[in-house]
Amino acid sequence: MTDADAAATSSTAGPGPELRLPGAGSNQALARGLHILRMLVDEGEPMTATEVARRIGIHQSSASRILATLSEVGYVRKHHGRFAPDYGVLALSSATARLPLIKRPSAVFEQLTTEHRDITMTMCMLWRDELLYLLRQTSGSEPLAFWTGTFPINVSAPGLRLLVDLPDEEALHILRVARQRTGWGGRPELVPPTEEGLLAKARATVADDVLIMPNWVVEGRTSGAIPLVTPEPHPVALAIVDDAGALGPDRLAVLLHQARRLVEQSFTT
Repeated sequence: MTDADAAATSSTAGPGPELRLPGAGSNQALARGLHILRMLVDEGEPMTATEVARRIGIHQSSASRILATLSEVGYVRKHHGRFAPDYGVLALSSATARLPLIKRPSAVFEQLTTEHRDITMTMCMLWRDELLYLLRQTSGSEPLAFWTGTFPINVSAPGLRLLVDLPDEEALHILRVARQRTGWGGRPELVPPTEEGLLAKARATVADDVLIMPNWVVEGRTSGAIPLVTPEPHPVALAIVDDAGALGPDRLAVLLHQARRLVEQSFTT
């Protein structure tokens, strides 16, 4: 079907229910453009303007105008009538290493991963229903700044540590969305198969503000996480993975408290 045929079909059938985006205020056009861009990134496959319009609930002509604008600024490209993210999306990430929440604690990450071999440190933010990995460093490696991983949140120590503090309804919703997005990971003999069971078990493991997950993903590997107080309005957690199993749960908990103090100090100096 050509774009012209698609437009004719769309004008006859009409769009689906219009998607009103929360927090968009009066600027629905901008909100729709950002939503379409994110949808194209998440979808992984090119989409026609008609498909985009149907998903968003707007007319095909409106979707085409938004996609044309995104193409002009380099965030979307068109090929054989279908639209996909362009490399301008990657250019947006170039500034992330300069964000204070990522830049300031980087020296602490380097210090602790040098002092303690065979550990991995990670700092994550819960942004709406997604876990954003802000900073990650393993002993002897360069730090990695900002990425949205495909690691299942149900076995992510920082993700679960942040979820246990949320109301049940919100935490369970995030777990269900994450299951659809990245699957359900972990060792079946240790990780409950349901969202409700997982949330209950995660809450039961929290002691002295630390969540410890021994052997959940790999036998002999222990992960732990602790919440951080940061200048940001979104919840943030710090995690340490004892890759070699040398620390043990108690020493890992002590190290997490030490790391939290140093990281939080970095935000104020």
